Amino acid sequence: MNAPLASILTAILPVLAIIGAGSFLRARGVVDASAQHGLMQVVIWVLMPCLVLDRVPHNAALNADNTLAWLTPLTGFASVAVGLALALAATKIVFAGTGGTTPAATTATATPATGDALAATGNAPQRRTFAYCVSLFNYGYVALPLCETLVGRDAVAVMLLFNAGIEAAMWTLCLLTLTGRLERGAWRRLVNPMTVGSVVALALNKSGAAPHMPDALRAVFSMLGGCAIPLGILLVGMALPALWREFSFRRGLREAAGAVALRNLLIPCFMALPVVAAMRGWCPALPKPLGGIIAIQAAMPAGIFPIVIAQHFGGDARVALRVAVWTSLAAVVTLPVWLWLLG
Repeated sequence: MNAPLASILTAILPVLAIIGAGSFLRARGVVDASAQHGLMQVVIWVLMPCLVLDRVPHNAALNADNTLAWLTPLTGFASVAVGLALALAATKIVFAGTGGTTPAATTATATPATGDALAATGNAPQRRTFAYCVSLFNYGYVALPLCETLVGRDAVAVMLLFNAGIEAAMWTLCLLTLTGRLERGAWRRLVNPMTVGSVVALALNKSGAAPHMPDALRAVFSMLGGCAIPLGILLVGMALPALWREFSFRRGLREAAGAVALRNLLIPCFMALPVVAAMRGWCPALPKPLGGIIAIQAAMPAGIFPIVIAQHFGGDARVALRVAVWTSLAAVVTLPVWLWLLG
């Protein structure tokens, strides 16, 4: 990546400005909750798959290096798995002496009859939610524009495959942690617009069929895909006013400290090990541009979307909110520092 601190800050500021614009639109009522939901569906079902089909089939790096096609999503999956293991281990410290504070309704929903270690504690939903949210970083709408600016336009295609691995981990390992059981039909969540688009796009890339795509179809993918990142960042901003209304700086400080220590400090150290090892010559060099992608994703705070998932599957929304807000606030400092150190 080799970007100076000034360039990193220059790359971050437009993202923050668009997030601010989204927050303003939502706070002023220009966009209501129904419109926000509709726009999110458009991004998920149309714009993001079009971005994949625009960037991946014609990507030179993926075409030249066959290892990227499988190593990139595997690395994305592993990055979440490592964070999840660390977060689960840390819950013993973060929630020590806080058992029995969970409302009965939440406990009944979230605690499975599996007899696992977390289910045996009185604050199982909080612990599960904490581990789930800390392990899942803001891998999409914020990371993608930084990748394009700092690593290069072609690197976006590789990051999209990295993100496909993250989503696979989110709907398997992370969901198993959140609920304590393997949900019936959970595998069906792996068949989503992003994964299907990624498989089709990779097939076009590796089969050599991409150059034969009609120009009109390529133009459609390009125009719609070009809307995905800016609209996605706006939606991140639109989600913030509702979060702020529910958030309190005085509650859950122990959870906040644990989340920041893990998501902003410890987990990036573990995720960055391959990058540092390659930089030092301790292992073979990582395929380009995978090193820069790992560095960017390692620096990301916890995501906002896991709050919705935690609510849906019986987790503790208050814990999810604290993890997202505190790690995002800390990332104002840690994000540029990590990008500078790993650059």
